[in-house]
Amino acid sequence: MKIYAVKISEISKEKMDELYELIDSEKKCRIEKFINTKDKIRTLIGEILIRTIVIDNLNIHNKCISFNKNQYGKPYLESYPSFNFNISHSGEYVLCAIDDKPIGVDVEEIKPIDCEGIVKSFFTEEEFEYIVSKELKFSLNRFYEILTLKESYIKCCGQGLSIPLSSFSIQIDQSKDIKVIKHNEYTQHAFKLFNIDSGYKVAVCSISKEICNNIIRLDQKCLIDKYTGVNIE
Repeated sequence: MKIYAVKISEISKEKMDELYELIDSEKKCRIEKFINTKDKIRTLIGEILIRTIVIDNLNIHNKCISFNKNQYGKPYLESYPSFNFNISHSGEYVLCAIDDKPIGVDVEEIKPIDCEGIVKSFFTEEEFEYIVSKELKFSLNRFYEILTLKESYIKCCGQGLSIPLSSFSIQIDQSKDIKVIKHNEYTQHAFKLFNIDSGYKVAVCSISKEICNNIIRLDQKCLIDKYTGVNIE
């Protein structure tokens, strides 16, 4: 298992156009439809990141990399069933987690919102009590912890929003052990929360028994230079 993070920065239009030619046309068209420049950069860096990881770990040429999606929209690498990955991005960060078993990762930028209504509508009663029964600053922190954990679980399961957020409950005990309860039973999923920045929450969910302790941070320029260099050779 490995978890990677890239903090995004501006990319010139000329460089963006150059990079578009090194990814598949479908993804290029999707990125170009975004109006917000940061949305374009986040999605492009996510694509370059996973392609670079595949090249490094599986020794596949970029042109031979082929992604597909399951019936719920979760992408996978064709012909490599034991290579599991998941990408998430928010604010200034793009994350990617890989493993030989299903894995889910979620990053959320912490924003000052009135979370009580969201929790009441979409979370469980147990989660509501855990989040809302504290001071506002603690409630917001706990809200994003639970949100990222729930999202990482859904992404690990690979069934998208066909799993309602209220259909399972995340439980964090006093020892900070994290479990998920579904149909009144604990599942075998493992969880971990990471702090990559004071303004963000990151959660990883896996069916592996243990989750690695470190996030591999990559510099955006170094990542782009490496990716373009590999594809020039």
